[in-house]
Amino acid sequence: MPQQTPGSLHQVLHQVVHTCCSCLHQGKACAKRARALWVTGLVQAGVKAGFPNDDVSPYFKTEPVRSQVHLEGNRLVLTCMAEGSWPLEFKWLHNGRELTKFSLEYRYMITSLDRTHAGFYRCIVRNRMGALLQRQTEVQVAYMGSFEDSEERQSVSHGEAAVIRAPHIASFPQPQVTWFRDGRKIPPSSRIAITLDNTLVILSTVAPDAGRYYVQAVNDKNGDNKTSQPIALTVENVGGPADPIAPTIIIPPRNTSVVAGTSEVTMECVANARPLIKLHIVWKKDGAVVSGSISDYNRRLTILNPALSDSGYYECEAVLRSSSVPSVSRGAYLSVLEPPQFVKEPEKHVTAEMETVVVIPCQARGVPPPAMAWYKDAAPIHLEKLSRFRLQPDGSLQISGLVPDDTGMFQCFAHNDAGEVQTSTYLAVTSIAPNITRGPQDSTVIDGMSAILTCETSGAPRPAITWQKGERILASGSVQLPRFTLLESGSLLISPTHIADVGSYTCLATNSRGVDEASADLVVWARTRITTPPQDQSVIKGTKASLSCGVTHDPSVTIRHIWEKDGVPVSVDSVPRVRLDGDGTLHISQTWSGDIGTYTCKVVSVGGNDSRSAHLRVRQLPHAPESPVALLSPLEKRAINLTWAKPFDGNSPLLHYVLEVSENNAPWTILLPSVDPEATSVVVRGLVPARSYQFRLCAVNDVGKGQFSKDTERVSLPEEPPSAPPQNVIASGRTNQSIMIQWQPPPESHQNGLLKGYIIRYCLAGLPVGYQFKNITNADVNNLLLEDLIIWTNYEIEVAAYNSAGLGVYSMKVTEWTLQGVPTVPPGNVQAEATNSTTIRFSWNPPSPQFINGINQGYKAILHNAN
Repeated sequence: MPQQTPGSLHQVLHQVVHTCCSCLHQGKACAKRARALWVTGLVQAGVKAGFPNDDVSPYFKTEPVRSQVHLEGNRLVLTCMAEGSWPLEFKWLHNGRELTKFSLEYRYMITSLDRTHAGFYRCIVRNRMGALLQRQTEVQVAYMGSFEDSEERQSVSHGEAAVIRAPHIASFPQPQVTWFRDGRKIPPSSRIAITLDNTLVILSTVAPDAGRYYVQAVNDKNGDNKTSQPIALTVENVGGPADPIAPTIIIPPRNTSVVAGTSEVTMECVANARPLIKLHIVWKKDGAVVSGSISDYNRRLTILNPALSDSGYYECEAVLRSSSVPSVSRGAYLSVLEPPQFVKEPEKHVTAEMETVVVIPCQARGVPPPAMAWYKDAAPIHLEKLSRFRLQPDGSLQISGLVPDDTGMFQCFAHNDAGEVQTSTYLAVTSIAPNITRGPQDSTVIDGMSAILTCETSGAPRPAITWQKGERILASGSVQLPRFTLLESGSLLISPTHIADVGSYTCLATNSRGVDEASADLVVWARTRITTPPQDQSVIKGTKASLSCGVTHDPSVTIRHIWEKDGVPVSVDSVPRVRLDGDGTLHISQTWSGDIGTYTCKVVSVGGNDSRSAHLRVRQLPHAPESPVALLSPLEKRAINLTWAKPFDGNSPLLHYVLEVSENNAPWTILLPSVDPEATSVVVRGLVPARSYQFRLCAVNDVGKGQFSKDTERVSLPEEPPSAPPQNVIASGRTNQSIMIQWQPPPESHQNGLLKGYIIRYCLAGLPVGYQFKNITNADVNNLLLEDLIIWTNYEIEVAAYNSAGLGVYSMKVTEWTLQGVPTVPPGNVQAEATNSTTIRFSWNPPSPQFINGINQGYKAILHNAN
C-alpha cells in the first residue's frame, strides 16, 4: 500500500467534515454522498476504513518438493501453502485430473496409500483476484511385487559370454539385487560383471559355469525381500579347440541424461574375448582417452558431480593385446541437464491501460532450453486461438488491445527434462471505475438458514469488495467475521442467519478510479419449530391417547397443524373419536388396535416447516397360546413334553405363562406359575405312572392374564412296578410249624398302577439257603399263614407288591420263630443205681439240642412197679 502523507489525509478529512456539516440540513441522500466521498478520499489517499486499498492476489508461501516417496498403507497429506485476500479457495489435481472441487480446505489427504495413487499432484488456489497453479510434486509409492514362478533355462557356447538378465519383478524403487549360484553369492570379478540394470554377464564361459543362478531382490524403502526362481545355465560345445575369440562388446554404453549437480553418473561397457586375460578396455571422450574414475576392470567410467563441461560422446574400445585381431568400439552420448532458471521475471503487480499493449516479461535458461507455457487464472492460454496474445522469442507474453477481462493472475512456467519453475504476476487493466452490475436485493430468510446478498461488479483494476452493516465491516479481502463470508463473486454469504442479523447491508466496490455502493435490507424470521413434540405412548385398549405438538414461531407468521398416521393424513372431521385442539394436540378416545402406528405432526408456515413423530401402542390382554400339544417324553420317564405356539402379546411384552394341570380328571390346579415368556415348550417332570394328565396355559402381560388355551389331549403315563414296599409288615408264630404274615399295601402314590397281588419270600434266618416264594394273586388279601415250617426255627420274611408292569420293591426283612415242639429223642445212656434200701440214683445224657425243638425246661422221671 502506498505511503500516505499526513498532509493529504488531513485534506481528505477536512473535505469530508465540511460535507458532513452541510448534510445536517440536507438529509439521507447527502449522507450517502458524504460516505462515498469518505471512501473515495481514503482510496485516493491510500487508506480505507479498516482495510487495505487493494485485495492481495494469491501467492504461494512455499513450493512442494519435486518428488517424494511413501510406503504403501501409510497416510499422505499434501498441503497447499498459499496466502492472499479472503476467501482463498483450493482445488487439487492428480495427473491433470480434478480430484476435488474448490473449497476452503487447503489439504488433501489419502488415508491409506496404494500404488494407484502414484503420480503428479498439484493444487490450484484462487480468490477474487484470480487463480494460481502450483508447481507439481511427484508422489511415488514404494512397493514390491513377486517374481514369476516359472523356471527358465539358458545355454551358451563354450568361450562365449553368457548374458543372464535378472527376472522381472514389479518394484519401486528398483530393488537392490544380489546374484547367487547354487546357494553362493556371486561377486564381480575379471570374468563376472553385474551391470547397472542387474544383468549378470559371465565372460569366456567354461564348463564349471553351468549351474542354477537366481537373484535376491531387496526394496530398500519398505524392506521387502524376494528370491527368484532359478535360471539353469548350460555350457555347450565343451571340449572343442580353445581358439582365440575376437573382442565383442556385450553390453555397450547407453545414451544417458543427468541433472547437473547430481552426485555422480556412470557409463558402462562390458566386452568379451578369448583369452580374456589379454582383453583391455579403453575409454574416450570426444576422441580423447579418459584415464580417471575408471573401475570394475575398466568396465565402468564414473563422473563425479557432473557439470555441463562433462557432456559429450563417450566411447569404449575393446582391444585384445598382443594380437592382430582388430579392436571394437561402441559409444553413447552423456547429456548434462540444467533445471530451468528465470533470467527475467515480471513484477508481482503489472498495471496497464485499456486498449494498450503490455508485455509480461518471462525469460528462462536451462539445458536443454526450457519450453515456456503461460496460464491465466490457472487455465492454459491457447496462443493459437487468441490473436491478441503472442509468445515472444524470449518467452515473454505480449497482450494487445487490453480489455477489462484481461485482469487476473498470469503464470509463466518454464519446463525441461531437468525440472520446472513458475512465476506469476497480477495484471490490472486500469481506467474503469467500479460499477455494481448486480446489487443486493431486499431479502427475507428464516432463522438458521443461509442468506446470500449479491454484489457483482465490473471495473479495472478489479474492484475490492467490502460489506458493511451500518459502520461495522463484516467481510472484505482482509476482514472476515464468523458467519460472514465474502464469496469469490463478491457476494456475501451469511450462514447461519440469526435474528440479530436484521438490518441494512451495504456493498462497497472500490478501486483506484473510485467507489460504488448498493444496499439492501435483510429480514430474519424466527424459525417455526416444534418445541413440545409428541412422545411415544403406550395406552390400554379402550382408554384415551393424547399426542402433543407445541410450536414456537414468529408472531407475524400463521401456522397450520397437519397430523398423519403412517404417512396417511388423519381425518379429524370425519372420525368422532379423534379431536384436534388449537394448540395442535391430537386426542384419540376409545383406542383399539387399529389406532396403532406412527403419528407425525407437521407444522407448515412461511417461517419454516417442522415435523416430529411418535409411536402409539395400544396394549390389551394377550391371546391364548395356540396349538398346545402334550406327548410322552421319549427321553425321560414320568415326563411329558408340552409345546405351544406363541400367541399375540397384546402389544405388550409377555411377562410369563401360567401352566395348569388336571390329574385323573381332577379339578385344574396351577402346576408352573411362571414359565419363561420366550419359551414355546416345557418338560413336565415328576409325574406319577399310570395316571392321566391334561394341560392348559395362559399368557400374562402388564395388562393382565389372558384366556387359557384349549385343553391338551389327555395323556396317560404307563404303569411301572411299585416303587415302595408294602407297609407295616409283621410276623407272628402260630404253631410250631406255622407263622402268620400280615401287611398293608404300599402308599397309593407308589403303587404305579393297579395292584395284582403280592409275592412273599422267606428262608431260614442266617443260613445260606434259597428263598421259598408264595404268590398272593388277590390284591385285597393282606395276610398269609406260612405252614409246614420247621419246628422252633427262625425265619426271614419279605413281602413285595406287583402290578401289570412287574414286581415292586421288597419290604424290610422281618424275622420270626415257629413255636416250640416236643423233643423228638429221649435222653441217652440212662442208668439207675440203688444207693440204699430206699434210694435209687438215676443218670443220663441230655439229647442233642437240635432234637429238643425248643428250650429245655427240664426232665420228667416216671417210675412204676415192675411187679
